[in-house]
Amino acid sequence: MVERPEQLGGRWARGSKSTLLAACVLATGIVLGSTEIAGAESVSGSSSAVGVEWNASWAAYQIEASHAAAALTTVDVTLPVTIDAPIDRVFPAYSNLENSLGRHPFLRDVLSHRRYTEGGADVWEFIALEDIPAGSVSIPGRTVGQQRTYAAEHWYSTDTWDMPGVITHQKVTFAQDGDATTVTEHLTFSAPAILIDYTVKNGVSSHIENQQAMKRDIENGTL
Repeated sequence: MVERPEQLGGRWARGSKSTLLAACVLATGIVLGSTEIAGAESVSGSSSAVGVEWNASWAAYQIEASHAAAALTTVDVTLPVTIDAPIDRVFPAYSNLENSLGRHPFLRDVLSHRRYTEGGADVWEFIALEDIPAGSVSIPGRTVGQQRTYAAEHWYSTDTWDMPGVITHQKVTFAQDGDATTVTEHLTFSAPAILIDYTVKNGVSSHIENQQAMKRDIENGTL
C-alpha cells in the first residue's frame, strides 16, 4: 500500500492542467533536450563537457535561488515509508542514487560530474537525465543536482534545479524502528506559479513510486 503524503505547506497539486501549462512544459523540454552532450559519461565517470554544463547550470541555480526565490511558489511535502530491514542495510542502498535507475519512473541515466568530501559530507555533483511526462508525450529533461551524504548520522540532502526555475530541496532521514527502518523524505518544491501544481504532482508521484520500489527490493534482498 502506498502511504499518503503529509502536506506541510503551500498549495496541493491539482489534477487539471491548462493548455498554456502543457505548452510551457513542452517548450522547456525542447530547450533542455537540445543541450544533449556528445560523449557525456554516466555514473562510472565524468567528462569535461559534463563539468561545463554542471557548472553553468549550478551557477544559474544559485542566482535564481538567491535573487528570484520570492517570485517562485513553494510547496512542502513529507513522504514516510517503513522498510522491513535494519538501518545499516537500508541507508547505503536507499541513499545511492544509482539504485534509483530502473526504479524511479522518470530517471533514465545519471551523468557524474565529481565526488569529494566537504564539511563531514560525501558530496556528489551530477546531472540526471529524465523522461518527464507531459500529457501524452514524454519530455527529455536534464536536472543538475548535488547530493550531500552524512553516513555517520544516517541522513542526506539533495538540491536539484532545472529550467525554467524548478527547484527541489530534499532532506532524507533514517530512523531505526525495532528491526525495521523508517525513511522520511522531506521535500520542498519551488517553481513558477504556472508550473507548481505540475511540479508537485509529478514530483510526489515519482518519489512514492521510487520509495515503493526501493522498499520492495531492499526487503526481498535485491538491494
